[in-house]
Amino acid sequence: AAVATAFERVKAGGRGVAVVVDEGGRVAGTLTDGALRRAALRWPSLDVPVTDVMSRRPVVAGVDDGDDEVRALLTAHRLPAVPVVDDGRLVGLRSSDEFDGLRGPAPVAVVMVGGRGQRLRPLTDKVPKPLLRIGGRTIVERIIRNLGAAGVVDVYLAVNYMAAMFEERLGDGAPLGVRLHYVREEEVLGTAGALTLLPEVPAGPVLVTNGDLVTNLDYRALFDFHWHHGGAITVASVEHHTSVPYGVLRVAEDHLLAIDEKPTRRDLVNAGIYVLQPEVLRHLPRGVEVGMPDLIADVIAEGLSVHAFPVLEPWSDIGTPEEFERVLLAFATGEEE
Repeated sequence: AAVATAFERVKAGGRGVAVVVDEGGRVAGTLTDGALRRAALRWPSLDVPVTDVMSRRPVVAGVDDGDDEVRALLTAHRLPAVPVVDDGRLVGLRSSDEFDGLRGPAPVAVVMVGGRGQRLRPLTDKVPKPLLRIGGRTIVERIIRNLGAAGVVDVYLAVNYMAAMFEERLGDGAPLGVRLHYVREEEVLGTAGALTLLPEVPAGPVLVTNGDLVTNLDYRALFDFHWHHGGAITVASVEHHTSVPYGVLRVAEDHLLAIDEKPTRRDLVNAGIYVLQPEVLRHLPRGVEVGMPDLIADVIAEGLSVHAFPVLEPWSDIGTPEEFERVLLAFATGEEE
C-alpha cells in the first residue's frame, strides 16, 4: 500500500497508528500519524510504499503486560498507541487515551477572531469574517467543534472587531462541547502578543489558531505530534505550489547546466495554527504587538526546538472573496464536509 492510503486508514482508525502485518499475522512494522506526516516533508508525493516509512522495529506490548507496563511504554516513547502481540502476532492495540494524564495537563486553545477582514468587504461590514457561514455553520463554530472533539475543554476567543456578536452567537460554548472565554484586544497585539491577555499561564500546551481557517484537521494528531517531538513550538504547515512562467536557468557560476521550462515550486507555508509550550509565553512583553513569526524567531535563537507539522487534510484560508466562493462551492457540491 502507498503512504496516502495508510494515512486515510490511520485517520479512520482514530488511534493515531496503523499496524503492518505479514501474511501470517505477525507484526512487521507500525505507522504513526506523525511518521506519515514526516514522510510528506521528505517526498513530493505520497505514492511511496509504506515499507519505506514504517518502523521496522516497532515498540510493542506483550499480551501479559499490565496497565503499568503499557503506560510506561507509551510514556517512554511518546506514542499514541502500541500493538499488543502474542508470539509476534497482533492480538490488540492499547491507546494512550486509556490513561488519564499520560500526556500531562490538558491543552487549551486560543482562537484569533479580532480582525476586520478588510479584503472580504462589504460582507464583513455587517458580520465578522469568522462568523460567516459555510455549509450551514460559521467558520469559527467549525474550529471550536473540532477543538472540542480533540479533547480541548477551555477555548479563549481573542475578540475586537464586533466583539459582542461573538458572545451573542456562541455564548458559553456549551452547545459546541467546550467552555468559551472571551479576551478583548483593546489595541492590536498580534498573533502572539494577544496571548498575554490570558488570565493566567496555562498548565498545558496552548494551541493558537487564526479564526478564518476552514479545515478538517484532526487537532488530536497535532497535539500527538507536538507531544512526541517534545519541542517548544509546533507550526502547522501546508504545501503550496507556485508555477514559474519562465524557463529557469540552472547555473554554476557563469556556466549554464540546464534550463527547467516553467517549473513548479513546492513550498511549505505557514498554516496559521501553532502549539506552544506554556513556558514560551515568558518571551512575550505585555502591551506590545508581537507576531507569531517574531516569537518563533526568539525561541529558535534561544536554542529551543521548533517543529513543522504538515497538514495533509483540506485547508483553506478565507482571505479573499474568490477563496470564500471556492470553499462555499466545495461544500455545496459535497467535495468537503
